[in-house]
Amino acid sequence: MRFGRRKQATAVAVAVIGGLLGPVVPAATAAPAVPGPPAAAPDRADASLPSVWPRPQTVKASGRTVPLGTEVTVLAGAGADPYAVDALRTVLREAGVTTLHDAFPGRGPVVRIGGPGALEALRVLRAPDRADLPSGGYRIASGPVAGRDTVALDGVGEDGLFHAVQTLRQLIRDGAVAGAVVRDWPSTAVRGTAEGFYGQPWTHEERLAQIGFMGRTKQNRYLYAAGDDPYRQARWREPYPAGHRAEFRALARKARAEHVTLGWAVSPGQAMCMASDGDIRALTRKIDAMWALGVRVFQLQFQDVSYSEWHCDDDADTFGNGPRAAARAQARVASAVDRHLAQRHPDAEPLTVMPTEYYQNGSTEYREALAAELDDRVQVAWTGVGVVPKTITGRELAGARSTFRHPLVTMDNYPVNDYAQDRIFLGPYTGREPAVAIGSAALIANAMEQPSASRIPLFTAADFAWNPRGYRPQESWQAAMDDLAGGDAGTRAALHALAGNSAASLLGGAESAYLRPLLTAFWASRAASGPERGEAARELRAAFTVMREAPERLAAPAEGRLDDEVRPWSDQLARYGRAGELAVDLLQAQARGDGAGAWRARLELDGLRERIKDGGTTVGEGVLGPFLDRVRKESDGWNGVDRDSGTVTEDADSYTVRLGRPRPVDAVTVLTDPGGGSADAVLQAHVPGEGWRGLGPLSASGWTQASTKGLRADAVRVSLPAAAPSFTGTRAPLLPGPATGAAGPRVRAVVPWFGDEPAAGLALVRGETDAVIGGGPQRVEARLAGRRPSDVRGALTADAPEGITVKVPKRTTVPRGSRTDVPVDITVPADTPAGEYQVPFSFGGERSTLTVRAFPLPGAPIWPVRARRPPPETRPRTSRRRPRRTAIPPPAGPRPWRTAPGGRRSWRSRCGWARWCCAGRTRTPRATACRSRRTAAPGERRPPCARAGAGASRSGWTRRTPGSSGCRATAGPRSSGTRCGRWRRTRWRRGSGVTGRRGATGAARRRRRTGGRQAWSPRSPDAPDGAHADTPSIRASTSSAPNGWRYGSQRGSRCPVPMIRQARPLGGAGGWRSRQPSSGRWRSALTWLQRRQAATTLSQACCPPRLRGMTWSTLVAAAPQYMQRPPSRAKSARRVRGTGPR
Repeated sequence: MRFGRRKQATAVAVAVIGGLLGPVVPAATAAPAVPGPPAAAPDRADASLPSVWPRPQTVKASGRTVPLGTEVTVLAGAGADPYAVDALRTVLREAGVTTLHDAFPGRGPVVRIGGPGALEALRVLRAPDRADLPSGGYRIASGPVAGRDTVALDGVGEDGLFHAVQTLRQLIRDGAVAGAVVRDWPSTAVRGTAEGFYGQPWTHEERLAQIGFMGRTKQNRYLYAAGDDPYRQARWREPYPAGHRAEFRALARKARAEHVTLGWAVSPGQAMCMASDGDIRALTRKIDAMWALGVRVFQLQFQDVSYSEWHCDDDADTFGNGPRAAARAQARVASAVDRHLAQRHPDAEPLTVMPTEYYQNGSTEYREALAAELDDRVQVAWTGVGVVPKTITGRELAGARSTFRHPLVTMDNYPVNDYAQDRIFLGPYTGREPAVAIGSAALIANAMEQPSASRIPLFTAADFAWNPRGYRPQESWQAAMDDLAGGDAGTRAALHALAGNSAASLLGGAESAYLRPLLTAFWASRAASGPERGEAARELRAAFTVMREAPERLAAPAEGRLDDEVRPWSDQLARYGRAGELAVDLLQAQARGDGAGAWRARLELDGLRERIKDGGTTVGEGVLGPFLDRVRKESDGWNGVDRDSGTVTEDADSYTVRLGRPRPVDAVTVLTDPGGGSADAVLQAHVPGEGWRGLGPLSASGWTQASTKGLRADAVRVSLPAAAPSFTGTRAPLLPGPATGAAGPRVRAVVPWFGDEPAAGLALVRGETDAVIGGGPQRVEARLAGRRPSDVRGALTADAPEGITVKVPKRTTVPRGSRTDVPVDITVPADTPAGEYQVPFSFGGERSTLTVRAFPLPGAPIWPVRARRPPPETRPRTSRRRPRRTAIPPPAGPRPWRTAPGGRRSWRSRCGWARWCCAGRTRTPRATACRSRRTAAPGERRPPCARAGAGASRSGWTRRTPGSSGCRATAGPRSSGTRCGRWRRTRWRRGSGVTGRRGATGAARRRRRTGGRQAWSPRSPDAPDGAHADTPSIRASTSSAPNGWRYGSQRGSRCPVPMIRQARPLGGAGGWRSRQPSSGRWRSALTWLQRRQAATTLSQACCPPRLRGMTWSTLVAAAPQYMQRPPSRAKSARRVRGTGPR
């Protein structure tokens, strides 16, 4: 069951390393500050129906409600479960029924439970058929039968009727039975709780109460496996004392009445000679004795057994050493005990074995040997993959079942807390897939040492085990808290606060989740004024008040036992609640300018923080503590003690702060303990050439502020009436302050406010931002920090360069000693050239600069389509050598088509996405291009293919319409010595007669391919007449860039052009090196925009004037979506002839 003591530290260490004890992604919402109505099941057909837990498989509204009144006739069928009938009578009396009739006709409405009468009533009420309901299933229906209000209950198996009564109890509201039809059954046959923790075992009364709770929540297994019970471990041979035996008998009676099977686990460990038949007989005698006490299920635990240490020499001689030996020994004992149970008690359930390797993953020597040696009837227990796993999946369950080859009992170590005794885990049961509940022979949750508090997570675990597919952790958790708290609203609020601040665990969950939005709203309202700030403060303070009052409000639940169990945590929660109230009061007083009130709250808050540190328990981890830390920093900033004011010197009669040089001082703040002879102390300033000048007495409140109106001084001091030890430091200490004598006040800090420093600090949350040319505004936060003894008011100004628009608030107020975030919107108009721009900001004498990187709109064509002829001297020479035409036909079978913008499709090849093809067309295995006319995609600047009459060539699409000019790129055949094809750049001009007709001679093809000219310079459509880029030829110089790319730069321009990889890797960088053709120059890549638009025109390699000013870093950062790295050659085995970039 629960892991041994020596394994606890390891498990917790692993959890901490994995970050599971801290705040995590929330698995459930925490309690609201003020509790709402009880949680409801959202899958009900009618929202008017009361909620039922565990959540039924099917429930729907039908007919009208049945008022019960004071008299009811109860008709029990022959053979009806007597415990269910007794439970029904109890439910009716709790609903206000005073008289119960046992014979027909009786008086009042009729309640039929079991027997033919109930079956007939269910038929009349049109309830679903029983059909294949499993054991534990039931049906309920209500409505008129033969002119009389009737409620009918029918169940399957020994506990079906009992489960029906538990659902009926929840359907009764305000003295009436809701009109509903229920057909319900358990998804997991065995659902229960284990007392398997290490620590103080539960008392007998606590166990009886727990059994009653299990009956109400439809659990049917209680496993006694107390970690510190010697009579089930080292002293397992000895019988229990008489008092313990009496308690077991009473517990068994209670369990039978609640339809709960009582189980007992024995852990002989290494205190048993497993090769001894005598020891096995002693073990079976102990099991028979426990059977006589009412125990009906047994578990044999070997979780702490060593592979190499035996209790007797016979074990080593018989089994040897190692994992296989231990497995054989344990299997011998377990099989013998299981055979004994089957022979002596034929109705006994199979024995369960907790193996030594109960949380590992996969197959091992030990597991293989144990699976082979165990009798087939024996069940094997496990805890999932890990001692306290965050998740348990159906795949993991299936793997463990295939390894052990026996039915699995899932023993889940939640909410047990013996490995983290400063915590109580009150969050919901999460992280388990429905297949775990459905596929397990039993699902048992291990409880905490606090039984009443354990009911919250155990309630949710029971809900999950009953109906895992309909389980909703948040709603189940709310219902669990309402169930434990009862009907008192104050108790519900306190319990919600305790559970909400104790929800995080190794399973996940967000600590203090209900407080987080309140804290966020409170901090956001600090920049506001008036009602908004006050409302946020009131809501947060109300939540803290609930926490402070929690210990008194938790006295009633669970007959008062809950208060005793959780008192350490509720007291800690109350301390945090009072600290939170003081924190809110402190900040509100500072906002009003009430320094004395804020200082009183600060002193009390600091004392509470010390008590919280000594509390020894953990609540609200990661939320409450950081909130108080932030409030403390806000207080320090408001009082000015977070700045270096000078050197502090204490002597017999003064507390002095030396400023180092004469400086203008606007004000001086003094913090002392309240009272303590403050009236006798005097605040003074040392003026050069004049000496000490009095500024006034200290206030008895402990907070004093004297206005000096720019007085130039080189020191300030508090003159004390009594001597004190000497002290010298570099800054004023705040808490604890040095003693200054019994007659004078205890000085905590003396803070001068200087007039020669900026009125506020200015810092940008981020120093650079990217903005799309012609796009929407980009928001940047400017953080202002006040450095004056009063609020700083002014305007944040921006000196924006031409082409950049900056929007800032007209007026900004920075509260004293606080930080204020001011939103700044940056917009780049459409006619702004791309590049980097510096935007200086200033406020209160402080300056800061923002770098704005402007880039074109992503996804829009950023290269022009039309081209003009460059001067002859700039035309590059291009090799006319044609690559070898080596066909690489595509493989047969279905291809991984993908849809491209505009409805075109492409397929995957070894070199990446090969070619854009026409929508709705296919491709034959021998063809290398789409056999259909290609049309333009919506929004394209120019159709990539010809108008009517376009055709396909071996190397890709061609243009048959002469009399036009522009650029085109086609996919050529595979290059010699490489695995990928090369891209060919083609130019044509008016009248060139480019047709691309198949069968033409090589010379004709070359003429058509080049159009008689090799180079054209493009011109941007929006550029002035005569403006054009230089030649698009590429120099052999390259520049390394991120993501394994290598870039080249165009001759005579600053336009960067990407160089796509070829077959050879670029050593160590994960990228590839461009292949250099025989012509001696570098070819540019034509697939930079293949994610956003069809890569079919040479314009991709051309540079419009508006991009010339962009640097490498600007382009890489501004358009990362264009920088897609081609996939590795090893990722695909498909080959398509004539594809791939060069």
